[in-house]
Formats: sequence, C-alpha cells, structure tokens
Amino acid sequence: MTLENFFSGEGAPKFLKILSSCLASVGSADFNSHFLDMIEHVVKADQCMIFSYKRDRPHCYLSFNERQKQTAKNLAHKYLRDGYLRDPLREDIEATKKDGEMRILTLSELSDRMPQDYRREFFEKTGIVDKITVLARSDDEVVGMNFYRFQENGPFIISEDELRRDFWTLVSKIVLLHYAGNQPAQLQSPLNSLSGREKEICEAILRGLTTDAIAWELDVAASTVNTYRKRAYEKLGINSKSALFALCARGN
Repeated sequence: MTLENFFSGEGAPKFLKILSSCLASVGSADFNSHFLDMIEHVVKADQCMIFSYKRDRPHCYLSFNERQKQTAKNLAHKYLRDGYLRDPLREDIEATKKDGEMRILTLSELSDRMPQDYRREFFEKTGIVDKITVLARSDDEVVGMNFYRFQENGPFIISEDELRRDFWTLVSKIVLLHYAGNQPAQLQSPLNSLSGREKEICEAILRGLTTDAIAWELDVAASTVNTYRKRAYEKLGINSKSALFALCARGN
C-alpha cells in the first residue's frame, strides 16, 4: 500500500487515528508501541531500528523485529559493536550534523559505496532486500531511522517525491520530539517496545540477576522467566545477554 492511499484514499481516516495516537504518546513509555503501529500499517517494515549519533559510538533507541526472522537476529548488536565504522551512511550522518538537512536514502542509493563485507553481513546473510534510512537532526544530535524489508515481502514501494518527503518529515519530527535532547533515559530505552513483564525481566537481567533470582523476585517459575525472556529477545531482534547489554548501553 502506498502513501497516496493513506493520505488521500480509503486509508486516510485510519492513518489519522494512528498518527493521533502516536503524537499523544510522545513523552511516555508507550511511544514505541504507537510508533511501531504507524510504521507497520503505513510503511509495512519488517524490522525497524533507530540510532542516535550524538556521540562517537551510536546508541540504540529502538530495535524491533516485526517478523522475528532468525537470520536477522543481533543486527543491532553487530552494528553497535563495530558495524557502524563501515556504515556507508557515515558521510551522510556527518553532513546532517553540519547542515541539519533531513536525508532519505534507500538501499539502492547506498549500494555503490557499501563495503562488500558489510553488504554480506547485514544484507545477503540476513535476507534483507531493501532499506529506507531517514537522517534528521535536533540541536547537536542526529537520529537515524532505519526500516527494512525481508526477501519474502519484497522491496518497499516508493511514493511520489514530494509526498514521500512530507511524510518522512512528519515522522522524523515526531521521533526527534520523543527521543532527542535531554529526555529521561527511561523514555529512550528500546525495552519500551516490550510488554510490561518482558521489560521487567530484561531490566532484571541488566541488573545482573540470574534466572532463579528473577523468578524469586517476581514470584514466578523459572520456566516463566525463560518464556518471557525468549519473547523479549525475539521482539528486540537479539538472541543473547551480551546483545541485550549492547542494545541498552547509553554510548560513550
């Protein structure tokens, strides 16, 4: 479904309702779920990641694997570990820092300057066939919004340029309003995409508690802790404790 359908066709009332809910959730822990709802219904992205480039090493605001594809697990972890050093977007990020202009880039536009090892690790091995990145700046912080499509769903349908730019300007303003600046850390956590119990268990893991200790603290069975941890990791697109720590690190 194209943007034209949502802005001028039968999908317009539904989009307005989704957008209204997303705007109303800015500044609350519910923002991630409303933002992802908008992306799911309009952009139809299979995976979504939002990174901040305020510091030398980026940190993650959001990582969500809508389709829970095994081959695409730990992409955010790999990117935060060292993948960002080979990111073909680096020059665009620096340019956005300087001029403050929003940039919209697709996978095809980045292909010619993408290192082969980067392409193999982040695209060929994962089954990702398309990507849209939107870079936007607020004061001294550049935020990168990344949306991916897997092979089984095919590439994105690109709308007319003016409408496309208006839409992504709207999205980037909402994202910057919620995440950027001196917002409390709890509003910038990728764990806000999870259910209450999933988030609770991930936060306990980050505090260094074992499965048995978490089970005792929450008064549930250890098997219940394992079930919720698995669900949380699937949604976040990770499969290890080290990846969870990397995802929730605040950068250097």
